[in-house]
Amino acid sequence: MTAQTEADVTRYEADYMGVDRYGSEDVNKDTKEDFLYRFVTDGKEILLRIDPGTPDEEGEYDYPVQNRLKENYSFELTVEDDTVLSAKELPGQATTDYTPVVSGVCGEKTIGNFLKTAMEPVGCTLYIYGGGWDWQDVGSSVQAVTIGVSPDWVRFFEEQDENFTYKSKDGDENNSDPASSYYPYGGYNEYYYAGLDCSGFLGWSLYNTLETQSGEEGYVTFASAYAKMLSEMGFGDYTRKVEAPVYNHDSEMKPGDIMSIDGHVWISLGTCEDGSVVILHSTPADSRTGQPGGGVELSAIGLSEDCEAYQLADRYMSAYYPEWYERYPVKLADPETYFSFTGESAGRFTWDPEKGEMKDPDGIQEMTPEQVLVWIFEEA
Repeated sequence: MTAQTEADVTRYEADYMGVDRYGSEDVNKDTKEDFLYRFVTDGKEILLRIDPGTPDEEGEYDYPVQNRLKENYSFELTVEDDTVLSAKELPGQATTDYTPVVSGVCGEKTIGNFLKTAMEPVGCTLYIYGGGWDWQDVGSSVQAVTIGVSPDWVRFFEEQDENFTYKSKDGDENNSDPASSYYPYGGYNEYYYAGLDCSGFLGWSLYNTLETQSGEEGYVTFASAYAKMLSEMGFGDYTRKVEAPVYNHDSEMKPGDIMSIDGHVWISLGTCEDGSVVILHSTPADSRTGQPGGGVELSAIGLSEDCEAYQLADRYMSAYYPEWYERYPVKLADPETYFSFTGESAGRFTWDPEKGEMKDPDGIQEMTPEQVLVWIFEEA
């Protein structure tokens, strides 16, 4: 496209191809202010720098352009000398007519609506380590503070198949290739937009439940911090006295409970009679070809696939998310792993409708997992 020039500023369309020398050891978070970025315009690849934006009081930049760029998307660039000042995404590049199987209502502060909202990305959003975090890995991405399922997640899911892996082929570190991996080896999130990790998923779910418009302050934080954070925000109760219900039925997880463990966070849909638990989370579960890909899905915590939670999760994933189910069987999570933690903030959070803003007019907390799922999918 012919460039338009005003004084020393040039505007033209280009395809973003990623950070130059992506995956190299010296291309990392400590050298990000010196990065060069690859663009293709008029069939020719060029390397440009990008303005890092505005520094805060501690001198950390906000990287507004990097937090908009997405590989293999086209943008209208505003360039001064060899530095990109802004990038405007060209329209029509991602699926915009996707309709979630289940939908919540933004701003409706009920436990039932929280669960319906959290179901929206199920079956269309792959696991990306750092997905939902911003490019510089300090807060929420644009997608995580946007109302609705991101078209970018749907596009990325449609571009992949059962052989997608978020990090290493076959889950073997010996097969790791930083140059072609979606994993942030350099400590910055080049693929922040493509999917969600566990904390990015919960941050998006909370945002879409509690907020009514895009662009406000986000809720993405460390997985092990969510339970305590929500309690400190006045939404409910936090405890570190946690045991898997399959071993101690007095420890039943209520629907809507949030469990923060070391390196992971998940949402409970309730405890079955046999002590197994139906859960909702974003997880790098193995595909049917054995590749650790996964993403936002219903899973089960139990001792075997015969447990009630697994049977329920399998029934609903196969019935309502057939394309996902063709790639991914339901994950059976280990009770000892999913109920164990050592982090100071980790633990279990339970909404308290009596003292917090999140109410329970539908009686969700008193339902069994089967009743919760029937309620969630009643209009699907």
